[in-house]
Amino acid sequence: MVNPQEKLERLELPYHRSHPWPYLLVGALVGAVFEMLINVPLDAIFRNLFAYIFAGNSVSLTHALAHLAKPNEWPAVSLTGFIFGAALGYAFYRLKENQKRLLSLRQEFEIQISSVRHHYKNMALGISGFSSRAKRKLEKVQQQIAECTSVNSNARAEMEALERSITILEEASQRLTSTLREELMFLKALQSDCLAPAPRDFYPVLRRAVQELLDLRFQDKDIVVEINDRPFLEPCAPWYFSFEPVTMEIILQNILSNAMCHGDVIRVKTAAHNSTVVVEIRDNGPGINIQEIKRSLVSANERLAHESTELGLRVSLYLLERYGGRLYAANKPDGGAAFVLEFPK
Repeated sequence: MVNPQEKLERLELPYHRSHPWPYLLVGALVGAVFEMLINVPLDAIFRNLFAYIFAGNSVSLTHALAHLAKPNEWPAVSLTGFIFGAALGYAFYRLKENQKRLLSLRQEFEIQISSVRHHYKNMALGISGFSSRAKRKLEKVQQQIAECTSVNSNARAEMEALERSITILEEASQRLTSTLREELMFLKALQSDCLAPAPRDFYPVLRRAVQELLDLRFQDKDIVVEINDRPFLEPCAPWYFSFEPVTMEIILQNILSNAMCHGDVIRVKTAAHNSTVVVEIRDNGPGINIQEIKRSLVSANERLAHESTELGLRVSLYLLERYGGRLYAANKPDGGAAFVLEFPK
């Protein structure tokens, strides 16, 4: 039970639906004052000017202002301003409510993303931990079997098959963790209203994106990656420009993964121009069908053979547009595809 001396404070979500009456009242009063003090005098002045222009009457602003409206017309004039002001007040109320509702929906979306992140992260960690424990126990069992001389060949074959299964489980958990990390990074980028770029060295982010792809997605494929005609792990001079690292890594991984799927030699080149920086990613694969990709980007419902490629490009394009950047694609004359990323400095 709660101690009566303890002060309880209500905890609630920030969205509250307000009442429209204050907006209606303030709008009506402002409308009535505006009608009497501004609209009616302006109407009288313009009538006097029109009479001077078209009828040749003399201009007498003093006379016009002195006969603004007869006393018996004041209630009707005030009522007109009252009604229009109340309508504007209600429109302003609806606008504020819609803004609050959008903010509430955004917060709900962030809560859902956080919940999904937490849930699947725990699942991935659980699978990874289980596979690691199973592998350690299997190693102990194998050691015990190796010490036994009476174990037949069938038992050894079963143990080898079990070892392969656990290895597959461990690799699958690593891929699941990697995939979830990429998806959650993208959701994190989508959550922010605006990007917060700052001057950073580009090459560490590029190397990290390449290394993660090679370690987690393409560990069974022999891929050579070069940065400015040098091995990608070889140190080079820093290259600074403004970007947000999480979003940049997502963009690079989407383009690099497409290149690594189709080729085994990836060449990345960088260049700086007057107001932009350019990152070019080339592969030695069979090339791409640019028209097909453009059609898939226009139609979100169209499902093509390389759906994951189009999805990655769609994500990259979305994030690039938020950067104010551009994405170009071309087929090389000697084979392979080239993607050019252009960022503002």
